[in-house]
Amino acid sequence: MNRKETIIYLAGIVDGEGYVGIKKSKYARHCPSPTYHERIQIRMIDEGAIKLFQKIFGGNYYKEKPHCAKGNLLYCYQASDLLASKICKELLPYLLIKKSNAQRILKLRQSKNTIKTSERGGNRGGRQKGNGQLMSSNILAYREQLYLDCKRHRLVLFD
Repeated sequence: MNRKETIIYLAGIVDGEGYVGIKKSKYARHCPSPTYHERIQIRMIDEGAIKLFQKIFGGNYYKEKPHCAKGNLLYCYQASDLLASKICKELLPYLLIKKSNAQRILKLRQSKNTIKTSERGGNRGGRQKGNGQLMSSNILAYREQLYLDCKRHRLVLFD
């Protein structure tokens, strides 16, 4: 299989078995506003597919114990932030089910990459280093909307 064929295959795995979305975290003690993280995750009982994903995109995978007495061991791949957005960018042309959430991840990454350093507060959100000011409410509202849209996402393939 050439690289393009492999990417198409992996897009199918993500569409069928993956999670593509935005994770929201709130660290009240260190940062008064939420942070938003691009996230892609796949859990499967087939280690080979997960190994291939890791080989092509980097990062790591891990084993997860069964969730019930008769369950199978799961192999899990997870990528966050910049790596997750790079993966989504490469898979995007071939995704069907998870395409709109992958686009939202890319919008979040663009937001992180384009805000002025003076508004940054770390590129995830939160407090500006040094003077304790919060990131622009417009930026936080935009990221919150992307997060909520990912959570609400329902696919309609055919009208």
